Amino acid sequence: MSSARKTFGIIIAVSIIAYVALALSDHFTNNDSEILEHFEFDAVYLKNEQIVQISFIDKSINTKSAILEVLGMKKTYHQEFLLENEDGFVDRMKLNQLPEYGWKTIPVTLEIDHYVYGKFGLKTEIHTPEESKPEIILEQKST
Repeated sequence: MSSARKTFGIIIAVSIIAYVALALSDHFTNNDSEILEHFEFDAVYLKNEQIVQISFIDKSINTKSAILEVLGMKKTYHQEFLLENEDGFVDRMKLNQLPEYGWKTIPVTLEIDHYVYGKFGLKTEIHTPEESKPEIILEQKST
């Protein structure tokens, strides 16, 4: 096989792979927004009480369990919830000291085991009641 044919074949193969990858990424992005419609996840700092109130609601009531972690501190905050036939939880975490470099340095994560969607993660940021609610990021987990 000539060098030109090999090069042409490689270009075609790379083009097909790139096209399929883009199509799949659009599929997952659309699926992500569809999945996120079923959940509410928020972390609000209540200054007067010096707590972060973290809430999770599954409107489909299909979450088996959830593992909550607040990262970026000396000691990671970790809680586990069994949610069989429950729509969610509200948890209150004491926070004695505000983060030196802002709320973005303390991500709030939730690993969810769901009857319909399998295992996936949600991530958000802490905010005050006066601030707008940050974006929720969906992370697909392999089973």
